[in-house]
Amino acid sequence: MLDHGPISAWVRFYIYAIHGYFAEVMFTAGWEFVVNMNWKFPGVTSVWSLLIYGVSNMVIEHLYLRLKDTVGLKGRVCLYVIWIYLWEFSTGLILRQFDACPWDYSPFDFDFFGLITLEYAPAWFIGALLTEQVLIKNTLRLNFHGGEKVVQSTTDIRNGSSKKKF
Repeated sequence: MLDHGPISAWVRFYIYAIHGYFAEVMFTAGWEFVVNMNWKFPGVTSVWSLLIYGVSNMVIEHLYLRLKDTVGLKGRVCLYVIWIYLWEFSTGLILRQFDACPWDYSPFDFDFFGLITLEYAPAWFIGALLTEQVLIKNTLRLNFHGGEKVVQSTTDIRNGSSKKKF
């Protein structure tokens, strides 16, 4: 049932979708606490976030793999932020047509049609940095080993091999 080797694109999509969903719930809970001192920490999101974050992080993964050897970290993260803004605006515009857009940035000073806001640029930059450095790099390291026990030994690592099967 489990493929041996690296996890599939569908499993990575699932991990990215769940991660984005959880991060948004935590961000909105933190925002509610900071703005309203609400000790209940009510975090909210929409089921659409699963698709939005899953697709977005798959694109960022693709950009990372294509650019990691040619573009520096700051440059890549800036490209990710541009992608995030384009994706957030596009998905928000589509969802708004069905009265299903769960966010509205109209109260912000630097909003664009209420679908994106420049005030979030620092948060998106930090989020994109963490997405590459923690989420994507670690997700790409995941493997299914169908019951085999895989042990890493320091001797094998020094000699160029990273896995020893028992």
